[in-house]
Amino acid sequence: MALAVISTTLFGCVGCQAGIEYLQKYVKNSLNLITFSSFIFTATYGLIFHSKFFTVPNRIPIRSYAKIVAIFFTVNMANNLALKFAIYFPLFIIFKSGTLLTNMTMGWIIRSYRYNLKQVIAVIVVTAGIVIFTLASYEPGASNIRSGIDSNSWMIPVPPFIVGIGLLSFSLILSAYLGLYQETFYQKHGKHNEEMMFYVHFLSIPAFALVGDEMMPAFHAANDTPSFVVAGIDTVIPSAWIYIFAICLFQFGCTKGVYMLSAVTTSLNVTMALTLRKFFSLLISFFRQLKNPEYCQ
Repeated sequence: MALAVISTTLFGCVGCQAGIEYLQKYVKNSLNLITFSSFIFTATYGLIFHSKFFTVPNRIPIRSYAKIVAIFFTVNMANNLALKFAIYFPLFIIFKSGTLLTNMTMGWIIRSYRYNLKQVIAVIVVTAGIVIFTLASYEPGASNIRSGIDSNSWMIPVPPFIVGIGLLSFSLILSAYLGLYQETFYQKHGKHNEEMMFYVHFLSIPAFALVGDEMMPAFHAANDTPSFVVAGIDTVIPSAWIYIFAICLFQFGCTKGVYMLSAVTTSLNVTMALTLRKFFSLLISFFRQLKNPEYCQ
């Protein structure tokens, strides 16, 4: 059972990451649109198959989800925003693997967890690799075509790269705290991962109004892509929306797997599994760069 869940999680997360990287070449600054679409997809699935249009009684009071929704949405937005500040995908993937150390540290501080020597050494080695890669990736004065920042209008005396790292660090801490909080949440309310997945995504949707203006250019750009052709048949549907739908499917598998894992094991073990998918995602990014060297300039 655990192996099947981990495999589904890895397949979904890696497929989602690959799809996002591919789509970014054709629809710039589309991360918030993709995130919004995946939230709609997951919420719709939950509305139909779990909530059955709100006819299934809640096991957990809706107000109890408020804190999780706020943290979950903030983590997603911080990650998306970081990629506009000279942070490219390979660095993004590796840096976020630092969740291991953050999770272990906060588990020790907040939950008084104790870890064996092998666990500590493994986390330190991974984190050291992240720090080295992060420092090696920073080139003062270098332009980044994916940053979304106009260097001529950048007035803050802090390089965009540092701002991006700060956003990722903030996201790491919140994400690690969320994992630990969910453990406490399950202990208090029971392990109703399907219900949680639905309500966390459903209740987050109105918050996307905060980035609505930013999503509109990506929305129009997606509509302007050539129609998708399959077996010589023109579907009339813009190809970008087919890719976004595929990304939503992969993201759903990833999200569902994460919620299932969080219900049966500790947040550190969940983080370990997600770190493995980051490794595979990094390989995909690496091979894409070999074919497209300009991708991370």
